[in-house]
This record gives sequence, C-alpha cells and structure tokens, in this order.
Amino acid sequence: MKIRLSLVLFVLALFAAVWGVSAITGYASTEAQRHEEIARAVIAREKESFSAWQRKDKAFFTGFMADDATYFGAMNPYLETDPKVNFLPKFEQMTEMFKMLDFQMYNPRVQVYGDTAILTYNSAATVNMGGRVMNYTGKMTSVYVKQGDTWRVVHGHESINAGAQ
Repeated sequence: MKIRLSLVLFVLALFAAVWGVSAITGYASTEAQRHEEIARAVIAREKESFSAWQRKDKAFFTGFMADDATYFGAMNPYLETDPKVNFLPKFEQMTEMFKMLDFQMYNPRVQVYGDTAILTYNSAATVNMGGRVMNYTGKMTSVYVKQGDTWRVVHGHESINAGAQ
C-alpha cells in the first residue's frame, strides 16, 4: 500500500511537472509570437512613414504621430513637440525642402513592453536638402504606443554618423 501511494504521488508529480513545462513553453511561444507580430507591425509602420514622406502624404502623418509626440532631429538642437501645432501645418514646406530620395533600414530591433514598443536601427539615406544632395548613415530610435488598434510614434530620436556629405 505504501509503495502504491508513493508511486501514485510520483506519477501525479511527474504529470504536474510535464503539464507545467508545456504550459510555460506554450505561453512563452505565444508571447514570442505576439512580440514578433508587434515587431513586424512597428517596422512596417516605420518604413511606411518614409514612403509617406516621399509621397507628401500629410494624412498618413496625422495618424502616425501621437498628439503629444516629441522628436529630436539630427539637424535640430532642440526638442520638437506638439506635431499638430509645430509640424503638420508646415508639412508641405518641409517635404519640399527635405526630399527623401532613398532610405534603408538596417539591424532593426523591437523591444516590447505591453502596449509600448521601442524600435532601434541603423539607417542610410540619400536626401535633397534645399537643392543639396546628401548621403548619410545614422542611428534612429522610435518609441511607439498602441492607441486603439494603431501603433503611433510618441518619440523619435535621430543622429547622423560623422562624415555625412
């Protein structure tokens, strides 16, 4: 009787351990899949922002940025804030002055924290700035927050590597 009870307890413990491992593994797999889906969506949204800039698609940027978004631009020493007041009204002028000819994203990495995603990557761009063509590489960080069903940028930070021409 004592041996049977020990055997039953052992089998139950083994079953519980196997169930626990499968539950954790399933959760980890589901969580990893969720992070991968978010990463794909955020990277696609970031790439679309550069296409939208080339198309001069102001409507895209109206929904792309959160109302309280901030931005540290590579060529501006100040924090840019309040896009509905400081960016969108000047959108056409800005896209005319700063023409994105080519843009490439390298080594993108997305870190997910609930409804917040941080995208970091290296970039290479060719732009026409006021009639002068420049080629440069840089580093970019974009912080996204899910608002409703949409991932929106709440902060961006761009830096240009030394030697831009």
